[in-house]
Amino acid sequence: MKALLVATAFLTASAADARPTLNHIYVVLDQATFDAMRSDPHIAHLLGPSDGGLPDYTPPRADADRIFLRGRTTYLEMFAPKNRFGEPVGKIGIALTEDRPRTFERLSKQWQAYCPATYSRATVAWTRSQPSIPWYDSIQCRETAERADISIWAMAYRPDFGRWQLGFPATDRRTILASRRAAGQGRFDITGLELSLPAHLQGQVARQLIAAGMTAVKRGDATILKGRGWSLTLRRSNRSIVRTIAIRLRTDIRVSSTIDAGTSRLLAKGRNIALTF
Repeated sequence: MKALLVATAFLTASAADARPTLNHIYVVLDQATFDAMRSDPHIAHLLGPSDGGLPDYTPPRADADRIFLRGRTTYLEMFAPKNRFGEPVGKIGIALTEDRPRTFERLSKQWQAYCPATYSRATVAWTRSQPSIPWYDSIQCRETAERADISIWAMAYRPDFGRWQLGFPATDRRTILASRRAAGQGRFDITGLELSLPAHLQGQVARQLIAAGMTAVKRGDATILKGRGWSLTLRRSNRSIVRTIAIRLRTDIRVSSTIDAGTSRLLAKGRNIALTF
């Protein structure tokens, strides 16, 4: 880890005051867990009701292949095993973000310097409306964005997306998600993610996120990366693929309970919840 920090010191110096925040996490679930996260009233009590996505956030249909649980500034996107994107069960996606265009441009330059040969950038549009709506800008390094078990990228909302959703231009997550409070959502935020992964990938992910401005702490075989308001724990594993251990959240209600959700479990204590796999 010492070599890792030395190797990336020149990148972290410029990013020390710009640790990236989290936009959302997606995970592909087995059917029993997906059904529970979609419909279990106890989970809805803790995290708020799920929705079926844009453009109008309606409740998911019985045959939905993905659902969304919206927080105050972050959200969870959950896929069924048979989903339209062909994503395999167990895959995890991590979307970093910056709320202001200027700080996103800084992050973009940091990743372009870190992975010049594999860096890419794109603007994604919502094409179901005509004319289409510029939705968000996305940046990535191919080696961690196009794996079958994990995908890491960064995004920033476009002002036109905020105007479409709210009637005025906005790019920050809290403003864009604020309207969900009226629907009973917006009651939690993601505070942490814990993964196990092979040693070579542990180092690769850590280096890229340090380049993005996250700070790193070494604890035994684990590397803990800290952003603004959230952390990512990478535990070394002998397995050849990434496994999600837990997603950690903080809610606006106090409760102590254990809820079985298919093959997963929600452990709630006070305002802290761990969704374990």
